[in-house]
Amino acid sequence: MSPDLIGYLVAAGLVVAVAAFLVGRLTGAGANRRRELEEQLVDAQEENSRLAAEMEDLLEQLAAAREEHAAYRLNVLDHFSGTSDLLRDLTVQYRSVYEHLTKGASTLCPEGFVGLTEGLPVPQIAEPSAELERAEEAAPVESTESGSADDGAKRDAPPLSL
Repeated sequence: MSPDLIGYLVAAGLVVAVAAFLVGRLTGAGANRRRELEEQLVDAQEENSRLAAEMEDLLEQLAAAREEHAAYRLNVLDHFSGTSDLLRDLTVQYRSVYEHLTKGASTLCPEGFVGLTEGLPVPQIAEPSAELERAEEAAPVESTESGSADDGAKRDAPPLSL
C-alpha cells in the first residue's frame, strides 16, 4: 500500500468517525434530553413573562386603589370640616337669638329676665372665630324692619344656613 492511499484511508476514516459522532449526538438520548430541556426553558420564560405582566397589572390596581382611598379620605375630611363650620354657625346664630331674647326680656318683662339668664350659661357658647366674623362682614346681611318695641330698627343677625 502506498503512503498516499493510507493517508486517504485515514482521512476518510476520520471523516466517517466525525460524521458518525455527529449523527449519534443529534439522534441519541442526549439530544432528546437537550430538546426537552430547551422546551422547558421556553415554557418557563413564557410563564415568567405572563407572571410579570400579571404583577404589573396588580401594581396598577393597587396604585388606583390607593388614589381612590386618598380621594375618599379627602371627601370625608371635607364633609366633617363643613359639618363643623355649619355647627359653629348654628351655635353663633342660637347665641344671637338667645341674646335677642334676653335683651327683649330685660326690656319688656324685667321680672322674667332672671329666669331666662339662668337657663343658658353664656360662657359655654363658643365665640365666633375671626374667620367667621370676616365672612359675615363680607357677606350681605339680610335685614328686616320690625314694628315692635325696637322702634323700627334694623337687625344684624347672621343668616341661618343649614
